[in-house]
Amino acid sequence: MEDRMNKKRFAVPVILVVLIAGAVTAGALRQYAITDNKDSEATKEYSIIEVQSGAVRVGIESPAVIEPYRQRVFRAQSAAQLSFVAQQGAEVEEGRVLIRFDATDAESKLARAELELEEAQLSLVRSEGALAKAQSALENAEALFAAGALTGEQLANAQDARDSSEYQLQMSEISLRKSRLNLEAAQAELGATVVRAPFTGRVLSTEAESGSQVSSNSTILTFADTSRVRLVAEIDEYDIGGISFNQRAEARVDALGGTSGDIPVFVGRVESISPAARIVSNISVFTVTGVFDNPDQRMRPGMTGDLSVIVAQDRGLVVPAATISTVRDRSYIDVLNENDEIESRRVETGANDGVHVVVLEGLGEDDRVVSYRTASVDILAAPAAPANDTNGSIIPISVPGSSGGSAPPAGSAGGGGGGGGGR
Repeated sequence: MEDRMNKKRFAVPVILVVLIAGAVTAGALRQYAITDNKDSEATKEYSIIEVQSGAVRVGIESPAVIEPYRQRVFRAQSAAQLSFVAQQGAEVEEGRVLIRFDATDAESKLARAELELEEAQLSLVRSEGALAKAQSALENAEALFAAGALTGEQLANAQDARDSSEYQLQMSEISLRKSRLNLEAAQAELGATVVRAPFTGRVLSTEAESGSQVSSNSTILTFADTSRVRLVAEIDEYDIGGISFNQRAEARVDALGGTSGDIPVFVGRVESISPAARIVSNISVFTVTGVFDNPDQRMRPGMTGDLSVIVAQDRGLVVPAATISTVRDRSYIDVLNENDEIESRRVETGANDGVHVVVLEGLGEDDRVVSYRTASVDILAAPAAPANDTNGSIIPISVPGSSGGSAPPAGSAGGGGGGGGGR
């Protein structure tokens, strides 16, 4: 896995980009001379390119591991016996039973708690009756004492009896509250003997079987929502600046290619970017997570794939990157005008994969683009992607600490020369 961690930029020219190579080879090869002084003459060869419409995408790609979108690990809260455990691989709807413990002890505790509650309620009723009698006796004693028919000691005894009854009533009320709490705890314990699925998902693994005894805090099963998955990748610090939250992401899983070799592409979005880097093999990397729908469950947790984050994507007129020259952040391209003279024209460029670039403004479909050959090297000699290559070309970039190559910087390739030279 570590060998695959070298990140690389990828570029995917699509639609009519591959037709440019055909247009280039069909273009007439011409020569013109640029005279630097009276004694020397430099000759450059060029080809004429007929502009084609197309699109270019540029992105950052990294190996990734597939994880469930949501996952729960269920453990035993206390030592108990299992009466039912969902089978590994089973699909369980939300609210359905995943685990059932033996409920014999819990049912007994609930029955005792219900009896204790009834007893506390009866005790409260008795205490309320005793207080009412004591209060009535105190009122009679006070009347007799006022008439001189009762001594002060007898009145004090009546007051003490009333106070004792009031205290007993308070104790009965407390006992009733305790009984209710015990009943709620017993009900919760009985309810905990049945574990239901918190969401619709699949049992990924089981660590215990029906009828077995489990200890406290031991793992019973792992349950996950795999209708969506996460691809977790590590992106180095030189590329992380091009990635943002909710950006378009693509996933490719080689294992799903089958015998045909057609690797499916899943489209998702960037869900999270770690706020701080980690050091891996002396390289600062950030953890980037992409979320993808997985309705057919083809992507499975633990699989490896490639997470691609699209950082640039434009559609327009596509030309070889080498035909664009840049001066002070301004882009220019040489075209052949109506008089078959070469002139330099300012253009606005878009996505650039180092091989092709999209021209957004300043160039028309009928324009004839000049592509130079210098130092006996044909800038168009690079083989074009096959017409049936839907994945496009992959351009590696250098990673600190690795021996990878580097792609030519966007917009910096050699190209347009001076205009209007004699032919």
